[in-house]
This record gives sequence, structure tokens and C-alpha cells, in this order.
Amino acid sequence: MVRRRAGQKRAKRERSQAHVLSRLGCVKDGQDTDASYSTDVEPSGRSPRDAQQSARGVAEQVKFFKTPLKVSYYSWLYVQSQLRAAGAYAMEYPRTLLYSAVVGMLYTAMHFIRGPHTRVISSLDGTISWYSYWVVLGILSSIGLGAGLHTFVLFLGPHIARVTLTAHECQSVVFAVRGSGAFECIQAGGAGFSDILQKVILESLCWGAGTAIGELPPYFIARAAARGSSLEPTQGESLKD
Repeated sequence: MVRRRAGQKRAKRERSQAHVLSRLGCVKDGQDTDASYSTDVEPSGRSPRDAQQSARGVAEQVKFFKTPLKVSYYSWLYVQSQLRAAGAYAMEYPRTLLYSAVVGMLYTAMHFIRGPHTRVISSLDGTISWYSYWVVLGILSSIGLGAGLHTFVLFLGPHIARVTLTAHECQSVVFAVRGSGAFECIQAGGAGFSDILQKVILESLCWGAGTAIGELPPYFIARAAARGSSLEPTQGESLKD
């Protein structure tokens, strides 16, 4: 079962790569991608090394600032191939897909049906939005994109400082950190280090999870570059030629 699924995933990945390469003009539609990387001469008369050099030359000519429309077009083709692969992967687990769809529809329907659950749903939406906000800020801090946004200094750090100052002023941590009555003293009590830590730890963990998620795009880009370089002819093969 595991080998069959691995083989299916490999076949889908090869079809996706062949589709993109066919759009680039390096491989014809319907041509086996394994044949493109074999050691034999291609039926078209070009060796695998020539095909790889041709693909590399096409890729080197495609620059965002020189050909923005072409880069956008190729990016859209890649996104389409990945969406098709994701859809095919989801269809391999129909039960999970069905349960997720049912839960999503029920959760959406509860927003339009008035009842005792309205307050619970509203509170749940606010909680999800609040912690998703910190996850997004964490992603923005580490995803890069040529600049990098220091969301800890701009958002998380001031939030922790404000919680700490409010806790010392109120002598308690019993106060809201979001909403209309945020950071207003409700009742006095104790405000120790552990109490303040519990007050800000979830936001900090969500922000940290976002920074980890933000590291994934550079990782996948580096892995794709490593796979592309592994297809290049070695120095020994170049000397033989």
C-alpha cells in the first residue's frame, strides 16, 4: 500500500513537471520525462546534456525585471500544477475530505442561525482571529521577501510590555487584552512573573509558530534548486564530451 501510494505520487509529480517543461519548450507533450534524463540519445536527436543546457538557457533568460509577464505566466502554470496535485492528493482520502466539508458547512451555517450558540460562535471567531493574527505576524518576520518585517519589535514586544505594565498597575492579570475593554482593570489580586507569562505565552507561541512557517518557502526553494542542480551533468561527463 505504501509503495503503491509512493509510486502514484512520483507519477503525478513527473506529469506535473512534464507539463511545465512542455510549456517551456524543453519537453514535448506526451514525452516521458524519464527518457529526458536517461543516458541514451533522445528520439529528437538531442542528447540529455543538450536538453539540460537548453532548459538552463531558457531559465537564465527568464528574469522578473526583464520579462515580468513571462515570469508571471510560468508562475501561474506552476501554481496550477501544484493545485492539481493537491486536489489529487485530497481525493485519495475521501472520508477525511467529506468530514472536513461537513464540519465546515455546519460551522458556516451556525453563523446564520440565531440561538444560544451565537455568543459561543462569536467568541470562537474572535479567538481564532486573534491568534491567527499573531501567526501571520510571525510569518511576515521570517519569510524574507527581500526585506523582513521586525514584527517582534513592532508588535509582540510592545504587547508584552503593555500586558506587564497593566498587570503591575492593576496588581492583577484579570483583564482583557483585546476588544473594547482591553487593558482595563477589573479586580485586584496578585500579579507575579508566572501570571504574566501565562497571559502572553499563547501569543508568543503563535508568533513563534509563524516564524517557523515562514522558513518553509526558502526551504522549498532551496530544495528545488538542489534538485535542479542534481540533474546537471557532472564534471567527468563534461570532460568526456
